[in-house]
Amino acid sequence: MNFSGIIKLNKRAYCVLFLLAVVFVYLQFFKAATSENVSLFYMLEVAIHAAQAGGSLVVSTRNNLKIHSKGKTAEGKDDSVTSADYFSHCAMLGIITRALPQVTLISEENGINCEKESAAQTYNQPLNLQFDYPAAYVEASDVTIWIDPLDATVEYTEKLYQYVTTMVCVAVNGKPIIGVIHQPFNESTSWAVVGFGHSANLNEKVHGTDSNLPKIIISRSHSGTIEQTLKTKFKDFKLIVAAGAGYKALRVADNTADAYLHSTAIKKWDICAGNAILSALGGKMTTKHGQTLTYYNDTNVINKEGLVATLRNHEAFIDKL
Repeated sequence: MNFSGIIKLNKRAYCVLFLLAVVFVYLQFFKAATSENVSLFYMLEVAIHAAQAGGSLVVSTRNNLKIHSKGKTAEGKDDSVTSADYFSHCAMLGIITRALPQVTLISEENGINCEKESAAQTYNQPLNLQFDYPAAYVEASDVTIWIDPLDATVEYTEKLYQYVTTMVCVAVNGKPIIGVIHQPFNESTSWAVVGFGHSANLNEKVHGTDSNLPKIIISRSHSGTIEQTLKTKFKDFKLIVAAGAGYKALRVADNTADAYLHSTAIKKWDICAGNAILSALGGKMTTKHGQTLTYYNDTNVINKEGLVATLRNHEAFIDKL
């Protein structure tokens, strides 16, 4: 019997296996050498600091504004941007990129050329959150940070400051994990980390008197056809008209509204932080078709499928749309 062919084949097989093993070890080493772990709670501290720093500039700039238009919204209204949007963006960008240079960041005002050292406040000391959280780390390459330097810009120019927020959201593998919504004009910061906890002010639930009526909050400037749809789907309901996606998400979080509904397109930096906060509280934010929203760094920044955000009874509202 001739064993030479078998022996030759085995030698080739061993060579192939050896080469595959070398490639595998190299790739694992390369991944370990180039990836970096980052603490969720360090990112939370940075996010809070950034949102508050941006908010302070929004407040200080309110009486010295330069207003521009970026074009028209889908409803035909001006899509305004102000110097405060730019100042807040540059401050938030500078803080986050200095503290977390290894992560991807997406902002509503990404096209602005900032002089980071002069425009942004310096991130010096970590905030004292007064919580003893366990260590929780993720790979920096899995992180995308979304920021909205000034939500409710139109209302800001109209001095309807109660609707104005600055927001930071940390997404890990496309899932919103950390949400920070800062209300600069009443100096209130709400935050949450999915699976770990949230700020004390998110425990302050409002208990409405119209408990039998669904309380639905919609946009004052982007209502689309949602109000007409609600009138055909609900026998009776309480309608709350407000501005700012961050503001409306907080009204769901504190039980002022049972649902935040939006029927037209909306940018993901407007909703990511609210999505994280509601998820941490046991709620949901999806498209109007019930699809999960994702926040990858290569994703389309526009959600064209509407929005439903709730703390409970999510499917009941989906079924109505």
